[in-house]
Amino acid sequence: MKILFIKLGALGGVLRATPLFTGLKKKYPESELHVVTKTNAVDLLEGNKDIDRLWIWENDKEDLKKKHFDWIINTEDDVETCTFAKRLNARKFSGPYLSDAGNIVYTEDVSPWYDMGKISRFGLERANELKKKSSKKYQEIYSEILGFPNKNYPLILNLSENEKKWSIQFRKEHSILDQEILIGINTGAGTNWPLKSISIEKTVEIIENLANKNLKIVLLGGPDENERNKKILKNLNAKIINSGTQNTMRNFIKIINALDMIITSDTLALHIAAALNKRIVSFFGPTSAEEIELYGNGVKIKPDSDCYCCFQKTHNKDVMCIDEIKTEDLIEAALNQIEYIRK
Repeated sequence: MKILFIKLGALGGVLRATPLFTGLKKKYPESELHVVTKTNAVDLLEGNKDIDRLWIWENDKEDLKKKHFDWIINTEDDVETCTFAKRLNARKFSGPYLSDAGNIVYTEDVSPWYDMGKISRFGLERANELKKKSSKKYQEIYSEILGFPNKNYPLILNLSENEKKWSIQFRKEHSILDQEILIGINTGAGTNWPLKSISIEKTVEIIENLANKNLKIVLLGGPDENERNKKILKNLNAKIINSGTQNTMRNFIKIINALDMIITSDTLALHIAAALNKRIVSFFGPTSAEEIELYGNGVKIKPDSDCYCCFQKTHNKDVMCIDEIKTEDLIEAALNQIEYIRK
């Protein structure tokens, strides 16, 4: 049995799909699992033994057209991918596709997920209502869709022995003692979801508060956070470690591996930390906290707001849902996690 799993989207989404790869291989142990992803996500899947072949979206589309699969699972809902996926050769197809009428629709088996999404057959308003009411994790919903319910397989993110040594050396280079707790601060969320980020002022307040308790802090971020992090550093009195914003994917993973805990928005760093079993204080505004799996490794802070889980990337309100996240709640949650680590 040859299965093709198409997962191109957000990097965090690629990582949180890895338990589904495990589930498919356990349910169909004789199967060949093929995964299609984009070039920028390849490093997240390095060494994943559940994947028999990894295809690169930018390079391999023509070769994929020549293959035959028993089951194609498409998890992307953009026009290009939906058009391409349905044209591939397969005995069974699950997921969104472009209909003959030119609309993006989806197969009935994936309706538990896509009924709550932007292509919902019920419309966006009803989809958002369903999303807010749902208490199920993404992995839980998709495990049921794919036929292995009640299986909570872990995220898979492999590190080599040299990479683990790199993380240890990172702590040593910054004079972090074994008994000291190293906290990552990742309060940005890139340019695609600006409303996931808490303000620079709140970030500075959190860092100052924790640094004043003699805790060691690492500022995290990617290229999109370059200017934001410069402003954070400029406004800080506390001495912290600036990990930079131009790290390779594997170096970013190794830095997170060096941490004991992370305070993060709903973004890639959250899923990396969960995969590496780090303690997590996560916060949510426009996206759903309920669908995110922390595997018992932390807490989720969300606002008491009508617009929570609105899934809007822009807003015309003076006060946005993410603005209602209180710094004292994040600091208290962080201190509770530190106590957990010290036990």
